[in-house]
Amino acid sequence: MNTLRVPLRELQLDMQRHLLGEKSDVSAAIVDAPPLPAADRLAIYRNAYQVRLIDALHETYPVLHGLLGDEAWVQLGYAYVAAHPSVFRSIRWYGRELADFLAACSSFDEAPILSEVALLEWTLAEVFDATDAPSLPRSALAAVEPSAWGSLTLEFHPSLRRLAFSWNTAAVWKAMSQDETPPRPEMAPAPVRWLLWRQNLQNYFRSMSAVEEAALDSALRGRNFAQLCEDLGALLPQEEIPAAAASLLGTWADGGMIVKVGSSGPEVSQ
Repeated sequence: MNTLRVPLRELQLDMQRHLLGEKSDVSAAIVDAPPLPAADRLAIYRNAYQVRLIDALHETYPVLHGLLGDEAWVQLGYAYVAAHPSVFRSIRWYGRELADFLAACSSFDEAPILSEVALLEWTLAEVFDATDAPSLPRSALAAVEPSAWGSLTLEFHPSLRRLAFSWNTAAVWKAMSQDETPPRPEMAPAPVRWLLWRQNLQNYFRSMSAVEEAALDSALRGRNFAQLCEDLGALLPQEEIPAAAASLLGTWADGGMIVKVGSSGPEVSQ
């Protein structure tokens, strides 16, 4: 390679190909002289690129790192970086696929809880970074006229997320994040649904009952209060549904999850 004739952009792309482990002729543009030959000079840059990405993974997945230990963490990091080069302008978003990578990686398939821990940590980061919006207090629901409740619709905070875990993932994460000895991984009889959101710059998450999950799913699909109650018909006696549904709306409001109250027709309040 004659570097005097190669445009800067081509040199940059060739260097990028080298960092990504692709075929590259950039070594011809590197000074091969003491104290380091060209191959060693390039190796320094390639290793620094990989280490920086692994450091970024640690920022998002500190509990996963703690569970794996340093040696296994570094091995996972190098394997992930090789499979998933960064494609983001901001390194904050690097590592989104780590949970899926763990689930498909034969080295970790005997510990499926690790994938769920990764999913929880990534989702908590998403929750914290989500767009903010002012939430409505419970009093906003109380101000709605009784005749308007049937057509009531809800809009939720942008940070709201839902997950399903088959293991005691939340308990393990909580213990590790508090520097306590985590419980042994245990598989639940059935997947447990979790609700995650942010309120006043603080992340929260908790498990949901089947009734709350069905009600939230209905509300998120834009169904009004009357339709939401219909959707709960398979889970609760008819006489219990209105009070149970109204109680859930109050709980969501207290948690700062509701940002707008509307109507399936004209808007009620906001």
